[in-house]
Amino acid sequence: MSRVPAPPGSSSSRREEFPCPLQTPLPAQPAPPPPAPAALWAGAEAEQVEGRAGSTGLGPGACRMKMDWLTQRCQLPAAQSCSRPGCFTLLLVITLSLLMYPVLKSLGLQLHSAVTGSYISGTHSIAFINCPNEQVAKDIARAIMDKKLAACVNILPKASSMYFWKGEIEEATEILLLVKTRTSKIRELSDYIRSMHPFEIPEFISLPIDQGNPLYLKWIEEGVPDD
Repeated sequence: MSRVPAPPGSSSSRREEFPCPLQTPLPAQPAPPPPAPAALWAGAEAEQVEGRAGSTGLGPGACRMKMDWLTQRCQLPAAQSCSRPGCFTLLLVITLSLLMYPVLKSLGLQLHSAVTGSYISGTHSIAFINCPNEQVAKDIARAIMDKKLAACVNILPKASSMYFWKGEIEEATEILLLVKTRTSKIRELSDYIRSMHPFEIPEFISLPIDQGNPLYLKWIEEGVPDD
């Protein structure tokens, strides 16, 4: 018996032209990534909670609250790591405060002095300068006053000095100058004395003035301009 071909519109023809979807192999799906340790721990805890809830008769609302609490516990380390920039900022502020403390203290004292008119300890100083004779002492004192590097220079009478010089003990008679000036002028005054003093290594020592007669200290301030 011969097989008669099916007409074009028949069902058998459609089956040959359009294969059944069940016979077409499906593409392989990638395996899901393994859950994170925190998720595994949360899942295990959730299963235990659900098991206990089923055994104790708790409703789904209580289980959901417990699962939310477990999720927050799993996210706690991430929240702590987010607070590290805040700790770094706090440490930076403390470091800058310690470094800026001397400057802020000086500005505060100056502001207090300007408002109250009180003297700030160390604003003025006394410099000690030894000269070989009275004429040199007068010349140096006059030059200091002309340059307005001091408000007052005292020339003390002759003083006997004993000192080491090039390994030998020397004795000499010297004249001592006491120079009252601003502390801010000490460096300039020292450079000027070294440039004009006849000694190879002239003596120049300064000490800050802690306190004194406010009117006298004010007079020193007015006599020496602060550039």
